Amino acid sequence: MRLIALIEYAAVIIGVVGVIAGKFFALHKGFEFGVFMIGAGIALGGIEGLATRRMAFRTSDDAYEVYAGAPAIIVALMALLVGAATIAAAYLLNDGLWHSTVNDLTRRPAPLLIGAGLLVTGIGALMMLNPQARRGWAWMLFIYVPRWLVGLILVTAGLAGIALGVWEWLDPQKFDRLVSLLPSAGDATRAVRRLYRPG
Repeated sequence: MRLIALIEYAAVIIGVVGVIAGKFFALHKGFEFGVFMIGAGIALGGIEGLATRRMAFRTSDDAYEVYAGAPAIIVALMALLVGAATIAAAYLLNDGLWHSTVNDLTRRPAPLLIGAGLLVTGIGALMMLNPQARRGWAWMLFIYVPRWLVGLILVTAGLAGIALGVWEWLDPQKFDRLVSLLPSAGDATRAVRRLYRPG
């Protein structure tokens, strides 16, 4: 097994053990340490993927060769984003700022919209690629084309999420006015109940 992959997996496993120990055995700072280690392992995989342009978390050097290049870079960027967010969450938990930060993000969700948009865009881009260069009309018609269309929808939704996040960041008042025009979940639920009410 590759040493760097062993370190990545070990960090995530140690983190999971720390989270369990902190949650169920009241280990002082164990939960925060576990969250940090999980984030560090994922982020390390992202850094490795960006540096080598090959898939991170590979157990051997010749694994996932067909995904080298653009797919590996997309996965690495996504892993780096998730790892960095997890590390940030660990610091917020350690400093007692988690709940206040969640409340702030509820009121000003630009970072969440941008982060989620980036992840959804990455997933969609991966679905649109054909790294194994498979051919054949049956595979193209029944697998690749539907997958590509779903990927296109995800990329569009992700870019829309990023645009909404940037808009909320730059002009929160106009963004709030737009949100106030949208029906709430409660309104939608009541509308559905009225639609299916007998009589």
